Amino acid sequence: MAEFLSEDLIFLDLDVADKAGAFLAIVEGMAYHSAIIDPTTFLKELLDREAVEPTCMGRSVAFPHTRTDLVKRPVIAFARPLLPIPFNNSIEDDVRLIFVMGTPKSENNLYLNILSRLCKMLRQPDFRDSLLAARTPREALRLIKEKESQDVEKRHIPSLVS
Repeated sequence: MAEFLSEDLIFLDLDVADKAGAFLAIVEGMAYHSAIIDPTTFLKELLDREAVEPTCMGRSVAFPHTRTDLVKRPVIAFARPLLPIPFNNSIEDDVRLIFVMGTPKSENNLYLNILSRLCKMLRQPDFRDSLLAARTPREALRLIKEKESQDVEKRHIPSLVS
């Protein structure tokens, strides 16, 4: 999973007040680093998906995602807002960790595998706390890679990329 994320796509201490502002800032960063084409349409796809069912998974984590023709391969961006932002109508759904994912429409199984792995990793409070404490994108990426490696070793999970 970490192969779809890079330091350039990790945005720490994002100064945004709400979900729409977070999506816009993340998508602009993804476009700036050439991770997506047509950021306006990608943003619309994320917002449309979010309108169907909010992607806040609890535990202060959200996974806005879309299956799209605007990426050539799966791409993940990670953002940590300066302050928790509301994703739903409940204070319990305020979000501190946001993982935006875009996957090609043709990659349905990979899309589900990535989402499943992210969910499993982020269920663990120590891992979430370490991401909240990361000081740099490099450190956040290292933490994600280490966690993924530990989980793969523990469960003998095959790599996502053949």
